Amino acid sequence: MKLGTYVANGAERFGLVLNHPHSGEAWVFEPGLTQRRLLEYARRGTSPFAATRPIFWEDAAPTTLIGFLEAGAEAMTRMRRMEDFLLRFLEGADTFMLVGAGHRLAEVKLRAPIPRPRLIFGLVQNSPTVWRHVPERRHLNVFPQGHQRPQGTVIDPGDPIVLPYARAISGGWNPELGVIIGTGGRDIPVGQAMHHVAGLTIVSDVTVDYFRQDLFAQPEPHDWFEDAMTSWGDKKSDSRFPVGPYLVTLDEVGNPYDLLIYTRQSGMLRDRSHTGAMNIGIERTISWLSSFRTLHPGDILHMGTMGYDGSPFPVEPLAGDVIESEIERLGVLTNPVAYALEADDAPGAAIGSDRLPPAVRELVGTPAGIIRDPGAWSVDSARHFWTLFGNNSAAETREGLARRPYPRFLGAPNTALAASGHRLILPKRARSLSFGCELACVVGRIASRLTPDQALEAILGFAPMAVIRDSSFKDEVVEPASMQERHLPAVYARWADGFNIIGAPQRLAADGWKDRRCLIRLDGWGEVETNTRDYLFDAAQILVYMTRYITLFPGDAIALGSLGREIVIPADSRLESGISGYAEIDGLGRAAFTLA
Repeated sequence: MKLGTYVANGAERFGLVLNHPHSGEAWVFEPGLTQRRLLEYARRGTSPFAATRPIFWEDAAPTTLIGFLEAGAEAMTRMRRMEDFLLRFLEGADTFMLVGAGHRLAEVKLRAPIPRPRLIFGLVQNSPTVWRHVPERRHLNVFPQGHQRPQGTVIDPGDPIVLPYARAISGGWNPELGVIIGTGGRDIPVGQAMHHVAGLTIVSDVTVDYFRQDLFAQPEPHDWFEDAMTSWGDKKSDSRFPVGPYLVTLDEVGNPYDLLIYTRQSGMLRDRSHTGAMNIGIERTISWLSSFRTLHPGDILHMGTMGYDGSPFPVEPLAGDVIESEIERLGVLTNPVAYALEADDAPGAAIGSDRLPPAVRELVGTPAGIIRDPGAWSVDSARHFWTLFGNNSAAETREGLARRPYPRFLGAPNTALAASGHRLILPKRARSLSFGCELACVVGRIASRLTPDQALEAILGFAPMAVIRDSSFKDEVVEPASMQERHLPAVYARWADGFNIIGAPQRLAADGWKDRRCLIRLDGWGEVETNTRDYLFDAAQILVYMTRYITLFPGDAIALGSLGREIVIPADSRLESGISGYAEIDGLGRAAFTLA
Protein backbone atom coordinates (compact mmCIF):
# COMPACT_ATOMS: atom_id res chain seq x y z
CA MET A 1 0.00 0.00 0.00
CA LYS A 2 0.89 3.63 -0.47
CA LEU A 3 -0.26 5.99 2.25
CA GLY A 4 0.03 9.75 2.10
CA THR A 5 -0.67 12.91 4.08
CA TYR A 6 -2.21 15.75 2.10
CA VAL A 7 -4.09 19.04 2.37
CA ALA A 8 -7.52 19.39 0.74
CA ASN A 9 -9.94 22.26 1.29
CA GLY A 10 -7.56 23.77 3.83
CA ALA A 11 -7.49 20.70 6.11
CA GLU A 12 -4.70 18.18 6.66
CA ARG A 13 -5.81 14.60 6.01
CA PHE A 14 -4.32 11.22 5.28
CA GLY A 15 -5.35 8.59 2.83
CA LEU A 16 -4.76 5.59 0.64
CA VAL A 17 -3.07 6.31 -2.69
CA LEU A 18 -4.31 4.31 -5.70
CA ASN A 19 -4.02 4.50 -9.45
CA HIS A 20 -7.53 4.81 -10.87
CA PRO A 21 -8.14 1.70 -13.03
CA HIS A 22 -9.83 3.71 -15.81
CA SER A 23 -7.79 6.91 -16.10
CA GLY A 24 -4.49 5.70 -14.65
CA GLU A 25 -4.37 8.88 -12.55
CA ALA A 26 -3.15 8.73 -8.98
CA TRP A 27 -5.94 9.35 -6.45
CA VAL A 28 -5.91 9.57 -2.67
CA PHE A 29 -8.88 8.36 -0.61
CA GLU A 30 -9.56 9.45 2.96
CA PRO A 31 -10.57 6.31 4.93
CA GLY A 32 -13.42 7.67 7.05
CA LEU A 33 -15.10 9.71 4.34
CA THR A 34 -14.66 6.92 1.80
CA GLN A 35 -16.46 4.47 4.08
CA ARG A 36 -19.33 6.92 4.63
CA ARG A 37 -19.79 7.40 0.89
CA LEU A 38 -19.71 3.67 0.26
CA LEU A 39 -22.34 3.09 2.95
CA GLU A 40 -24.56 5.74 1.36
CA TYR A 41 -24.29 3.83 -1.88
CA ALA A 42 -24.97 0.51 -0.13
CA ARG A 43 -28.21 1.84 1.41
CA ARG A 44 -29.83 2.08 -2.01
CA GLY A 45 -32.22 -0.80 -2.40
CA THR A 46 -30.77 -1.80 -5.75
CA SER A 47 -27.14 -1.58 -4.62
CA PRO A 48 -25.18 -4.83 -4.90
CA PHE A 49 -23.90 -4.06 -1.39
CA ALA A 50 -27.32 -3.58 0.24
CA ALA A 51 -27.00 -6.84 2.18
CA THR A 52 -23.25 -7.05 2.70
CA ARG A 53 -22.23 -3.52 3.44
CA PRO A 54 -18.60 -2.37 3.06
CA ILE A 55 -17.67 -1.62 6.66
CA PHE A 56 -13.96 -1.45 7.39
CA TRP A 57 -13.98 0.71 10.51
CA GLU A 58 -16.61 -0.10 13.15
CA ASP A 59 -15.50 2.93 15.13
CA ALA A 60 -14.28 6.23 13.72
CA ALA A 61 -11.52 5.78 11.15
CA PRO A 62 -8.14 7.38 11.93
CA THR A 63 -7.80 10.90 10.56
CA THR A 64 -3.99 11.19 10.62
CA LEU A 65 -1.25 8.84 9.55
CA ILE A 66 0.21 8.91 13.07
CA GLY A 67 -3.21 7.97 14.47
CA PHE A 68 -3.43 5.17 11.93
CA LEU A 69 -0.01 3.80 12.92
CA GLU A 70 -0.87 4.04 16.61
CA ALA A 71 -3.94 1.87 15.95
CA GLY A 72 -1.58 -1.02 15.21
CA ALA A 73 -1.72 -4.12 13.05
CA GLU A 74 -5.52 -4.27 13.07
CA ALA A 75 -5.71 -0.86 11.37
CA MET A 76 -3.24 -2.03 8.71
CA THR A 77 -5.42 -5.09 8.04
CA ARG A 78 -8.54 -2.93 7.72
CA MET A 79 -6.80 -0.59 5.30
CA ARG A 80 -5.73 -3.50 3.11
CA ARG A 81 -9.33 -4.70 2.99
CA MET A 82 -10.39 -1.20 1.97
CA GLU A 83 -7.71 -1.11 -0.73
CA ASP A 84 -8.87 -4.43 -2.21
CA PHE A 85 -12.51 -3.34 -2.16
CA LEU A 86 -11.79 0.08 -3.66
CA LEU A 87 -9.85 -1.33 -6.59
CA ARG A 88 -12.76 -3.62 -7.49
CA PHE A 89 -15.32 -0.87 -6.88
CA LEU A 90 -13.51 1.65 -9.08
CA GLU A 91 -13.33 -0.85 -11.93
CA GLY A 92 -17.06 -1.32 -12.33
CA ALA A 93 -19.30 0.57 -9.91
CA ASP A 94 -20.65 4.11 -9.55
CA THR A 95 -17.32 5.86 -8.99
CA PHE A 96 -19.07 9.24 -8.88
CA MET A 97 -20.15 8.27 -5.36
CA LEU A 98 -16.55 8.70 -4.21
CA VAL A 99 -16.09 12.27 -5.45
CA GLY A 100 -15.10 14.30 -2.39
CA ALA A 101 -13.92 11.23 -0.50
CA GLY A 102 -11.17 10.78 -3.05
CA HIS A 103 -9.10 13.43 -4.79
CA ARG A 104 -6.86 13.44 -7.80
CA LEU A 105 -3.38 13.65 -6.36
CA ALA A 106 -2.62 16.48 -8.77
CA GLU A 107 -5.38 18.56 -7.14
CA VAL A 108 -4.21 18.35 -3.52
CA LYS A 109 -1.11 19.53 -1.65
CA LEU A 110 0.94 16.47 -0.78
CA ARG A 111 2.68 16.71 2.58
CA ALA A 112 5.51 14.72 4.10
CA PRO A 113 3.97 11.38 5.18
CA ILE A 114 4.77 12.22 8.82
CA PRO A 115 4.76 16.04 8.92
CA ARG A 116 5.89 16.35 12.55
CA PRO A 117 8.02 13.31 13.52
CA ARG A 118 8.87 12.87 17.18
CA LEU A 119 12.25 11.38 16.21
CA ILE A 120 14.36 11.89 13.09
CA PHE A 121 17.55 9.86 13.45
CA GLY A 122 19.96 9.91 10.53
CA LEU A 123 22.87 7.54 10.13
CA VAL A 124 26.17 8.83 8.79
CA GLN A 125 29.16 7.01 7.29
CA ASN A 126 26.98 3.93 6.82
CA SER A 127 28.40 2.62 3.56
CA PRO A 128 31.79 1.41 2.31
CA THR A 129 32.24 4.60 0.28
CA VAL A 130 33.55 6.42 3.37
CA TRP A 131 36.27 3.93 4.30
CA ARG A 132 37.12 1.58 1.43
CA HIS A 133 39.81 3.91 0.05
CA VAL A 134 41.35 4.82 3.45
CA PRO A 135 44.25 2.44 4.24
CA GLU A 136 44.38 3.61 7.88
CA ARG A 137 40.91 2.12 8.54
CA ARG A 138 41.78 -1.46 9.46
CA HIS A 139 38.55 -2.18 11.29
CA LEU A 140 35.18 -0.54 11.95
CA ASN A 141 33.28 0.01 15.18
CA VAL A 142 29.95 -1.27 13.94
CA PHE A 143 27.34 0.68 15.87
CA PRO A 144 24.88 3.18 14.39
CA GLN A 145 26.53 6.57 14.13
CA GLY A 146 24.17 9.44 13.57
CA HIS A 147 22.35 12.54 14.74
CA GLN A 148 18.92 13.91 15.60
CA ARG A 149 17.06 16.44 13.43
CA PRO A 150 14.31 18.86 14.57
CA GLN A 151 10.85 19.16 13.01
CA GLY A 152 11.74 22.49 11.41
CA THR A 153 13.95 20.67 8.92
CA VAL A 154 11.01 18.75 7.42
CA ILE A 155 9.51 20.03 4.18
CA ASP A 156 6.93 18.51 1.85
CA PRO A 157 7.28 17.15 -1.67
CA GLY A 158 7.48 20.09 -4.05
CA ASP A 159 8.32 22.63 -1.33
CA PRO A 160 11.33 24.86 -1.97
CA ILE A 161 14.54 24.23 -0.08
CA VAL A 162 15.03 27.84 1.03
CA LEU A 163 18.69 28.59 1.66
CA PRO A 164 19.95 31.71 3.45
CA TYR A 165 21.64 34.43 1.46
CA ALA A 166 25.22 33.70 0.36
CA ARG A 167 27.45 35.02 -2.41
CA ALA A 168 28.84 31.52 -2.84
CA ILE A 169 27.76 28.25 -1.30
CA SER A 170 29.30 24.91 -0.49
CA GLY A 171 27.11 21.89 0.07
CA GLY A 172 24.97 19.24 -1.52
CA TRP A 173 22.42 16.54 -0.89
CA ASN A 174 21.84 12.80 -1.01
CA PRO A 175 18.79 10.59 -1.47
CA GLU A 176 18.46 8.24 1.48
CA LEU A 177 16.14 5.42 2.44
CA GLY A 178 13.70 6.53 5.14
CA VAL A 179 12.25 3.99 7.57
CA ILE A 180 8.98 4.84 9.34
CA ILE A 181 8.25 3.05 12.61
CA GLY A 182 4.77 1.57 12.89
CA THR A 183 4.76 -0.27 16.20
CA GLY A 184 6.84 1.30 18.95
CA GLY A 185 8.73 -0.49 21.67
CA ARG A 186 11.84 -0.94 23.80
CA ASP A 187 14.55 -3.63 23.69
CA ILE A 188 13.43 -4.90 20.30
CA PRO A 189 15.35 -8.02 19.18
CA VAL A 190 17.01 -7.87 15.77
CA GLY A 191 14.85 -10.78 14.60
CA GLN A 192 11.65 -8.87 15.44
CA ALA A 193 12.71 -5.42 14.24
CA MET A 194 11.05 -5.49 10.81
CA HIS A 195 7.69 -6.19 12.49
CA HIS A 196 7.99 -2.69 13.97
CA VAL A 197 8.39 -1.00 10.55
CA ALA A 198 5.27 0.48 8.96
CA GLY A 199 6.94 1.23 5.66
CA LEU A 200 9.60 3.10 3.74
CA THR A 201 9.89 6.55 2.21
CA ILE A 202 12.46 8.78 0.52
CA VAL A 203 14.37 11.58 2.19
CA SER A 204 16.73 14.14 0.69
CA ASP A 205 19.55 14.78 3.15
CA VAL A 206 20.53 18.39 2.40
CA THR A 207 23.71 19.90 3.85
CA VAL A 208 24.87 23.42 2.99
CA ASP A 209 27.86 24.90 4.81
CA TYR A 210 26.65 27.90 6.79
CA PHE A 211 27.54 26.93 10.37
CA ARG A 212 30.51 25.18 8.80
CA GLN A 213 32.04 28.49 7.72
CA ASP A 214 32.48 29.38 11.39
CA LEU A 215 34.61 26.27 11.88
CA PHE A 216 36.76 27.01 8.85
CA ALA A 217 37.52 30.47 10.27
CA GLN A 218 39.09 28.95 13.42
CA PRO A 219 42.70 27.77 13.70
CA GLU A 220 43.36 24.04 13.61
CA PRO A 221 43.26 21.54 15.15
CA HIS A 222 39.47 21.30 15.25
CA ASP A 223 37.91 19.00 17.81
CA TRP A 224 35.23 16.46 16.91
CA PHE A 225 32.43 18.26 18.78
CA GLU A 226 32.80 21.50 16.84
CA ASP A 227 33.24 19.55 13.63
CA ALA A 228 30.02 17.60 14.30
CA MET A 229 28.15 20.70 15.49
CA THR A 230 28.90 22.71 12.38
CA SER A 231 28.36 19.81 9.97
CA TRP A 232 25.23 18.42 11.61
CA GLY A 233 24.07 21.91 12.56
CA ASP A 234 23.71 22.59 8.86
CA LYS A 235 21.64 19.40 8.52
CA LYS A 236 19.47 20.56 11.44
CA SER A 237 18.81 23.93 9.81
CA ASP A 238 15.38 24.90 8.50
CA SER A 239 14.05 23.19 5.36
CA ARG A 240 16.96 20.77 4.95
CA PHE A 241 14.95 17.54 5.05
CA PRO A 242 12.44 16.91 2.26
CA VAL A 243 10.44 13.71 2.93
CA GLY A 244 8.02 11.76 0.76
CA PRO A 245 6.17 11.33 -1.39
CA TYR A 246 4.49 8.41 0.44
CA LEU A 247 4.80 5.77 3.10
CA VAL A 248 5.05 2.53 1.11
CA THR A 249 4.39 -0.61 3.12
CA LEU A 250 7.00 -3.35 3.16
CA ASP A 251 4.77 -5.89 1.43
CA GLU A 252 4.69 -3.62 -1.63
CA VAL A 253 8.42 -2.85 -1.53
CA GLY A 254 9.79 -6.36 -1.13
CA ASN A 255 13.47 -6.54 -0.19
CA PRO A 256 14.52 -3.14 1.25
CA TYR A 257 18.16 -4.02 0.55
CA ASP A 258 17.64 -4.35 -3.22
CA LEU A 259 16.48 -0.92 -4.34
CA LEU A 260 18.23 1.33 -6.84
CA ILE A 261 18.73 5.00 -5.90
CA TYR A 262 19.01 7.85 -8.40
CA THR A 263 20.18 11.40 -7.77
CA ARG A 264 19.19 14.03 -10.34
CA GLN A 265 19.55 17.79 -10.56
CA SER A 266 17.34 19.72 -12.97
CA GLY A 267 16.81 16.53 -14.95
CA MET A 268 20.48 15.52 -15.14
CA LEU A 269 21.72 12.33 -13.48
CA ARG A 270 24.24 13.03 -10.70
CA ASP A 271 24.65 9.61 -9.09
CA ARG A 272 23.34 6.05 -8.84
CA SER A 273 23.58 3.83 -5.79
CA HIS A 274 21.92 0.87 -4.11
CA THR A 275 20.36 0.22 -0.70
CA GLY A 276 22.36 -2.99 -0.39
CA ALA A 277 25.44 -0.90 0.39
CA MET A 278 24.53 -0.33 4.06
CA ASN A 279 27.14 -1.24 6.66
CA ILE A 280 24.44 -1.43 9.35
CA GLY A 281 20.94 -2.44 8.36
CA ILE A 282 17.48 -1.44 9.46
CA GLU A 283 17.11 -4.30 11.92
CA ARG A 284 20.30 -3.58 13.86
CA THR A 285 19.58 0.14 13.95
CA ILE A 286 16.11 -0.41 15.42
CA SER A 287 17.39 -2.91 17.96
CA TRP A 288 20.25 -0.63 19.01
CA LEU A 289 18.10 2.52 19.35
CA SER A 290 15.44 0.67 21.32
CA SER A 291 18.06 -0.64 23.76
CA PHE A 292 18.02 2.76 25.50
CA ARG A 293 15.08 4.79 24.16
CA THR A 294 11.47 4.00 23.32
CA LEU A 295 10.59 4.05 19.64
CA HIS A 296 7.18 5.51 18.76
CA PRO A 297 4.85 5.21 15.76
CA GLY A 298 5.89 7.74 13.13
CA ASP A 299 9.55 7.94 14.17
CA ILE A 300 11.78 8.27 11.10
CA LEU A 301 15.19 6.68 10.66
CA HIS A 302 17.17 7.46 7.53
CA MET A 303 19.89 5.03 6.69
CA GLY A 304 22.62 7.25 5.30
CA THR A 305 24.24 7.89 1.96
CA MET A 306 24.85 4.80 -0.14
CA GLY A 307 26.70 6.49 -3.00
CA TYR A 308 28.58 9.72 -3.68
CA ASP A 309 28.53 11.68 -0.44
CA GLY A 310 26.92 15.03 -1.12
CA SER A 311 26.11 15.72 -4.76
CA PRO A 312 27.35 19.33 -4.68
CA PHE A 313 25.32 22.38 -5.53
CA PRO A 314 26.98 24.84 -7.92
CA VAL A 315 29.25 27.32 -6.14
CA GLU A 316 27.24 30.15 -7.68
CA PRO A 317 23.67 30.00 -6.34
CA LEU A 318 21.24 29.03 -9.09
CA ALA A 319 17.67 29.79 -8.09
CA GLY A 320 15.27 27.43 -9.80
CA ASP A 321 17.46 24.35 -9.61
CA VAL A 322 15.38 21.26 -8.90
CA ILE A 323 16.73 18.27 -7.00
CA GLU A 324 15.23 14.83 -7.48
CA SER A 325 15.71 11.85 -5.20
CA GLU A 326 14.36 8.59 -6.58
CA ILE A 327 14.31 5.18 -4.95
CA GLU A 328 12.99 2.20 -6.83
CA ARG A 329 9.39 1.27 -5.86
CA LEU A 330 9.10 4.29 -3.56
CA GLY A 331 8.69 7.06 -6.13
CA VAL A 332 10.43 10.36 -6.81
CA LEU A 333 10.87 13.22 -4.33
CA THR A 334 11.26 16.57 -6.11
CA ASN A 335 12.09 19.94 -4.55
CA PRO A 336 13.22 23.24 -6.10
CA VAL A 337 16.03 25.26 -4.54
CA ALA A 338 15.45 28.91 -3.61
CA TYR A 339 17.74 31.55 -2.10
CA ALA A 340 16.85 34.34 0.29
CA LEU A 341 17.74 37.95 -0.39
CA GLU A 342 20.51 39.51 1.69
CA ALA A 343 18.12 41.95 3.42
CA ASP A 344 15.81 39.10 4.43
CA ASP A 345 18.53 37.36 6.41
CA ALA A 346 19.43 40.14 8.83
CA PRO A 347 18.94 39.24 12.52
CA GLY A 348 15.53 40.39 13.69
CA ALA A 349 14.16 40.80 10.15
CA ALA A 350 10.57 39.71 9.62
CA ILE A 351 10.30 36.30 8.00
CA GLY A 352 7.87 35.74 5.16
CA SER A 353 5.57 32.77 5.70
CA ASP A 354 6.71 31.29 2.38
CA ARG A 355 10.20 30.88 3.88
CA LEU A 356 9.06 29.09 7.00
CA PRO A 357 9.10 25.29 7.26
CA PRO A 358 5.58 23.82 7.46
CA ALA A 359 5.82 22.81 11.14
CA VAL A 360 6.75 26.40 12.01
CA ARG A 361 4.33 28.10 9.62
CA GLU A 362 1.33 26.35 11.15
CA LEU A 363 2.17 27.82 14.58
CA VAL A 364 2.50 31.46 13.50
CA GLY A 365 -0.32 33.61 14.82
CA THR A 366 -1.87 30.78 16.85
CA PRO A 367 -2.03 30.26 20.64
CA ALA A 368 0.36 27.32 20.18
CA GLY A 369 3.03 29.72 18.90
CA ILE A 370 3.82 31.12 22.34
CA ILE A 371 3.89 29.96 25.97
CA ARG A 372 3.38 33.00 28.19
CA ASP A 373 3.47 31.46 31.66
CA PRO A 374 6.28 29.15 32.87
CA GLY A 375 3.65 27.28 34.85
CA ALA A 376 1.95 26.28 31.59
CA TRP A 377 5.06 24.43 30.40
CA SER A 378 5.51 20.68 30.85
CA VAL A 379 7.92 18.11 29.49
CA ASP A 380 5.27 17.20 26.92
CA SER A 381 5.60 20.77 25.56
CA ALA A 382 9.18 20.10 24.44
CA ARG A 383 9.28 19.03 20.81
CA HIS A 384 13.07 19.23 20.90
CA PHE A 385 15.89 18.89 23.38
CA TRP A 386 19.29 20.46 22.79
CA THR A 387 22.53 19.82 24.67
CA LEU A 388 25.81 21.75 24.93
CA PHE A 389 29.35 20.37 25.02
CA GLY A 390 32.53 22.06 26.24
CA ASN A 391 30.56 24.98 27.69
CA ASN A 392 32.50 25.34 30.93
CA SER A 393 35.66 27.18 31.91
CA ALA A 394 37.62 23.96 32.52
CA ALA A 395 36.72 22.29 29.20
CA GLU A 396 40.01 23.23 27.55
CA THR A 397 42.19 21.72 30.27
CA ARG A 398 39.95 18.74 31.13
CA GLU A 399 38.54 17.83 27.72
CA GLY A 400 40.94 19.46 25.26
CA LEU A 401 38.15 21.62 23.81
CA ALA A 402 39.64 24.98 22.85
CA ARG A 403 37.59 28.11 23.48
CA ARG A 404 35.74 29.17 20.38
CA PRO A 405 33.46 32.11 19.55
CA TYR A 406 30.53 29.70 19.17
CA PRO A 407 28.80 27.15 21.43
CA ARG A 408 29.03 23.46 20.58
CA PHE A 409 25.40 22.28 20.45
CA LEU A 410 23.79 19.03 19.32
CA GLY A 411 20.25 17.65 19.34
CA ALA A 412 18.94 14.86 21.56
CA PRO A 413 15.62 12.95 21.59
CA ASN A 414 12.85 14.65 23.55
CA THR A 415 12.12 11.25 25.11
CA ALA A 416 15.33 11.77 27.10
CA LEU A 417 13.50 14.46 29.11
CA ALA A 418 11.49 13.76 32.26
CA ALA A 419 9.79 15.91 34.88
CA SER A 420 10.91 16.23 38.47
CA GLY A 421 9.71 13.24 40.47
CA HIS A 422 10.56 10.86 37.63
CA ARG A 423 10.94 7.16 38.42
CA LEU A 424 14.05 6.25 36.47
CA ILE A 425 14.33 2.87 34.74
CA LEU A 426 17.92 2.10 33.80
CA PRO A 427 18.46 0.44 30.41
CA LYS A 428 19.71 -3.14 30.50
CA ARG A 429 22.84 -2.01 28.67
CA ALA A 430 23.76 0.64 31.29
CA ARG A 431 27.05 0.10 33.09
CA SER A 432 29.06 2.82 34.77
CA LEU A 433 26.85 5.85 35.38
CA SER A 434 27.51 9.45 36.32
CA PHE A 435 25.09 11.97 37.82
CA GLY A 436 25.43 15.72 37.31
CA CYS A 437 23.60 19.02 37.72
CA GLU A 438 23.13 21.42 34.80
CA LEU A 439 21.28 24.65 34.19
CA ALA A 440 18.54 24.34 31.57
CA CYS A 441 16.47 26.97 29.81
CA VAL A 442 13.08 26.66 28.13
CA VAL A 443 12.11 28.53 24.96
CA GLY A 444 8.76 30.32 25.16
CA ARG A 445 8.01 31.25 21.56
CA ILE A 446 8.94 30.65 17.94
CA ALA A 447 12.57 31.74 17.77
CA SER A 448 14.31 32.49 14.48
CA ARG A 449 17.25 34.81 13.68
CA LEU A 450 17.08 36.45 17.08
CA THR A 451 18.88 39.58 18.18
CA PRO A 452 20.33 39.52 21.74
CA ASP A 453 17.34 41.45 23.08
CA GLN A 454 14.89 39.14 21.31
CA ALA A 455 16.73 36.12 22.71
CA LEU A 456 16.21 37.35 26.26
CA GLU A 457 12.51 37.80 25.54
CA ALA A 458 12.27 34.32 24.00
CA ILE A 459 13.45 32.56 27.17
CA LEU A 460 10.45 31.34 29.15
CA GLY A 461 12.46 30.36 32.19
CA PHE A 462 15.38 28.49 33.76
CA ALA A 463 15.39 25.21 35.67
CA PRO A 464 17.74 22.74 37.34
CA MET A 465 18.39 19.52 35.43
CA ALA A 466 19.64 16.23 36.85
CA VAL A 467 21.62 14.48 34.12
CA ILE A 468 22.49 10.78 34.05
CA ARG A 469 25.17 9.55 31.66
CA ASP A 470 25.78 5.93 30.68
CA SER A 471 29.33 4.88 29.78
CA SER A 472 28.29 1.65 28.02
CA PHE A 473 28.52 3.31 24.59
CA LYS A 474 32.13 4.32 25.24
CA ASP A 475 33.01 0.94 26.74
CA GLU A 476 32.10 -0.80 23.47
CA VAL A 477 34.45 1.25 21.28
CA VAL A 478 37.47 -0.74 20.08
CA GLU A 479 40.69 1.18 19.42
CA PRO A 480 42.14 2.32 17.12
CA ALA A 481 38.92 4.21 16.44
CA SER A 482 38.00 7.19 14.31
CA MET A 483 37.36 10.53 16.01
CA GLN A 484 33.65 10.04 15.46
CA GLU A 485 33.61 6.52 16.89
CA ARG A 486 35.54 7.74 19.91
CA HIS A 487 33.44 10.81 20.74
CA LEU A 488 29.86 9.95 19.70
CA PRO A 489 29.38 7.84 22.86
CA ALA A 490 29.54 11.07 24.90
CA VAL A 491 26.56 12.32 22.89
CA TYR A 492 24.54 9.12 23.23
CA ALA A 493 25.35 8.82 26.95
CA ARG A 494 22.39 11.00 27.99
CA TRP A 495 19.91 9.90 25.28
CA ALA A 496 18.17 7.16 27.28
CA ASP A 497 14.52 7.62 28.25
CA GLY A 498 14.22 10.03 31.17
CA PHE A 499 17.96 10.54 31.68
CA ASN A 500 17.50 14.34 31.86
CA ILE A 501 15.17 15.27 34.71
CA ILE A 502 14.14 18.91 34.61
CA GLY A 503 12.55 21.03 37.31
CA ALA A 504 9.86 23.67 36.90
CA PRO A 505 11.15 26.66 34.86
CA GLN A 506 11.24 30.06 36.53
CA ARG A 507 11.79 33.50 35.08
CA LEU A 508 15.07 35.27 35.84
CA ALA A 509 16.49 38.69 35.10
CA ALA A 510 18.96 38.94 32.22
CA ASP A 511 21.96 38.07 34.41
CA GLY A 512 19.96 36.19 37.02
CA TRP A 513 21.42 32.83 35.99
CA LYS A 514 24.96 33.80 37.04
CA ASP A 515 26.83 32.64 40.14
CA ARG A 516 24.28 30.15 41.41
CA ARG A 517 25.36 27.10 43.36
CA CYS A 518 24.50 23.78 41.71
CA LEU A 519 24.24 20.55 43.68
CA ILE A 520 23.79 16.95 42.60
CA ARG A 521 22.99 14.47 45.35
CA LEU A 522 22.48 10.70 45.26
CA ASP A 523 21.51 8.79 48.40
CA GLY A 524 24.42 6.70 49.63
CA TRP A 525 26.85 8.24 47.13
CA GLY A 526 27.19 11.76 48.44
CA GLU A 527 26.92 15.09 46.68
CA VAL A 528 28.94 17.35 44.39
CA GLU A 529 28.77 21.13 44.10
CA THR A 530 29.43 23.27 41.03
CA ASN A 531 28.50 26.82 40.03
CA THR A 532 26.78 28.38 37.01
CA ARG A 533 29.45 31.10 36.83
CA ASP A 534 31.64 28.53 35.06
CA TYR A 535 29.47 28.52 31.94
CA LEU A 536 31.14 30.13 28.94
CA PHE A 537 27.99 30.90 26.93
CA ASP A 538 24.72 31.96 28.50
CA ALA A 539 21.29 30.94 27.23
CA ALA A 540 20.69 34.15 25.25
CA GLN A 541 24.02 33.83 23.42
CA ILE A 542 23.20 30.21 22.58
CA LEU A 543 19.80 31.19 21.19
CA VAL A 544 21.27 33.97 19.05
CA TYR A 545 23.82 31.58 17.55
CA MET A 546 21.49 28.63 16.96
CA THR A 547 18.61 30.63 15.51
CA ARG A 548 20.67 32.09 12.70
CA TYR A 549 19.64 29.00 10.72
CA ILE A 550 17.56 26.82 13.07
CA THR A 551 14.07 27.75 14.26
CA LEU A 552 13.45 26.83 17.88
CA PHE A 553 9.91 25.92 18.94
CA PRO A 554 7.85 27.01 21.94
CA GLY A 555 8.62 24.57 24.75
CA ASP A 556 12.03 23.44 23.48
CA ALA A 557 14.52 22.71 26.26
CA ILE A 558 18.25 23.48 26.16
CA ALA A 559 20.74 22.06 28.67
CA LEU A 560 23.73 24.38 29.01
CA GLY A 561 26.09 21.46 29.55
CA SER A 562 28.21 19.75 32.15
CA LEU A 563 29.98 21.90 34.73
CA GLY A 564 32.80 19.38 34.94
CA ARG A 565 32.24 17.60 38.27
CA GLU A 566 29.77 14.73 38.73
CA ILE A 567 29.04 11.73 40.94
CA VAL A 568 30.57 8.70 39.21
CA ILE A 569 29.31 5.18 39.95
CA PRO A 570 31.96 2.52 39.15
CA ALA A 571 31.00 -0.22 36.71
CA ASP A 572 31.30 -2.94 39.35
CA SER A 573 28.89 -1.16 41.72
CA ARG A 574 25.18 -1.81 41.92
CA LEU A 575 22.53 0.84 42.34
CA GLU A 576 19.62 -0.50 44.37
CA SER A 577 16.02 0.16 43.47
CA GLY A 578 14.51 2.98 45.49
CA ILE A 579 17.64 5.16 45.66
CA SER A 580 16.68 8.81 45.33
CA GLY A 581 18.57 11.84 44.18
CA TYR A 582 18.13 15.38 43.00
CA ALA A 583 19.76 18.30 41.24
CA GLU A 584 19.35 21.66 42.91
CA ILE A 585 20.24 25.20 41.84
CA ASP A 586 20.00 28.01 44.35
CA GLY A 587 16.76 29.90 43.86
CA LEU A 588 15.50 27.56 41.12
CA GLY A 589 14.43 24.55 43.15
CA ARG A 590 15.09 20.87 42.55
CA ALA A 591 14.78 18.20 39.90
CA ALA A 592 14.23 14.96 41.82
CA PHE A 593 14.28 11.32 40.73
CA THR A 594 14.10 7.80 42.13
CA LEU A 595 15.59 4.64 40.66
CA ALA A 596 12.91 2.08 39.81
